[in-house]
Amino acid sequence: MDNKPEISPQLLEKYLQGLCSEHEKHIVENWYAGLETPGQYLESVPDSEKTELLENTLKNINQQIDREENETEIRKFPWSRVIGIAASVLFVLGFFYYQFAPKKSADSISAIENFEESKDLVEFRNYESRIVQHQLPDGSTVWMHKNATITYPKVFAQNNRTVQFKGEGFFNVQKNKKKPFSIITGEMVVKVLGTSFNVKAVSEGKHFEISVVTGRVEVSAPDIEAKTQQVILKPNQQALFELESKKLSFQEMAGLQKKEIYQPVSITFTDTPLRDAIRQLEKKFNVSIKLSDPGIAKCRISADFEQQPLPAIMDMLCKTLEANYIINENTITIQGEPCE
Repeated sequence: MDNKPEISPQLLEKYLQGLCSEHEKHIVENWYAGLETPGQYLESVPDSEKTELLENTLKNINQQIDREENETEIRKFPWSRVIGIAASVLFVLGFFYYQFAPKKSADSISAIENFEESKDLVEFRNYESRIVQHQLPDGSTVWMHKNATITYPKVFAQNNRTVQFKGEGFFNVQKNKKKPFSIITGEMVVKVLGTSFNVKAVSEGKHFEISVVTGRVEVSAPDIEAKTQQVILKPNQQALFELESKKLSFQEMAGLQKKEIYQPVSITFTDTPLRDAIRQLEKKFNVSIKLSDPGIAKCRISADFEQQPLPAIMDMLCKTLEANYIINENTITIQGEPCE
């Protein structure tokens, strides 16, 4: 007998639109938390209802975006819950409980060789000075820092999702146990079932870093004798791969600088001067935000952000201000015209 929790497509769509009451929201979130795998529900929905649900959800989000683009005079964008339930499947790089098990490097070599033999590859590089979000064919996304590059097949294989990455980026991976997600960066391979994490694999650096907040990640890399070192990580753990010594290690993230800009927060601005909004964002995300022109500080904004990371907030703020921003280490500079 099937004991899966039941929930209607209509209620799930209502949650995605941010229209649920507190009681309904509680029902949906309890349902989601009780699933053995987040993908179970969609697999149990009839194809006809599944198609209708996805189409309606996309339509509603697009309509919301269109409305915001047309509100140029008010400078307001209540994108309160567009992310909705999707936020519950996002994770941040960190390493889980570790497990060193030297093995022959056949698995890593195979993954790299198979990827290099792939056809119809797509390459995307972020040439901008801001963090750019890029979407992959399976719906997974990656927030890419300047000069970060990702390469992937136009269509993922039937039994895996493999990408190649260089630079620094924050991955939000859609969960699919039947098609594991792997990231190749240099000699290191990161395998993910469904999580979000930060990868720092800058060629000029001396080591690569992987950091996780939630989920489960397996990291492997060859040692000096070409045997594979393997680390399995849980939230708030981090893996380091030293490029010269080829040593793979892990450490708890307690006391380390976290990737705070990717930690989602809820914040509301109501006819708030930009200078005040900046102070709140600096405090929440531990960053420094500067203005190219002091006159921008007079701009007033109204916005309702619920469970959004800083890059998403900055993109929406700059959109409503008709401005842009650049990021350098821990400093963000907003560039735009002053408000009268």
